[in-house]
Amino acid sequence: MLVLLVDDEEAIVNLLRSLLKENGFEVLSAHNGQEALERFKQVQIDLVISDIYMPGMDGIKLHEALRARPEYAKLPFLFISGYDDAYTAGAVRDSRYDGFWRKTGDVSDLIRWVQYFSQPENKRSRIRPDGVLIPPFVEQRPDVEKLNPKAGKGAKPS
Repeated sequence: MLVLLVDDEEAIVNLLRSLLKENGFEVLSAHNGQEALERFKQVQIDLVISDIYMPGMDGIKLHEALRARPEYAKLPFLFISGYDDAYTAGAVRDSRYDGFWRKTGDVSDLIRWVQYFSQPENKRSRIRPDGVLIPPFVEQRPDVEKLNPKAGKGAKPS
């Protein structure tokens, strides 16, 4: 599994790169969101671990840029931060984000996140490493309207 680690703090990048490599993961790094986008032109990334606050393109803008592209719509994206402010809290609470690890947290929790995302999506536990229960996937069924025209738009339940 190839992990892209995005953080402007070199000490954090070095520490997390060593930790991830010790646990069997390949690691590339970038120092901001724009540099991270350049990495996507070079190789296939399996997981992004990104700081939120960085100069230039921050982690939230990087996430938005990737999600805007269909080929990266389901790419696992883990935010990391040492901050505890409203901007960070908003990112953590947004349901579009896959996960969050606090830089002051236990590194074994970070490894659990990476191991979780290394599993195919249909094989992952419904309980994320942070304890959040993921609701079951409900598939959209466009064929239902064909079978039951009353189930179309504006139909009232009978």
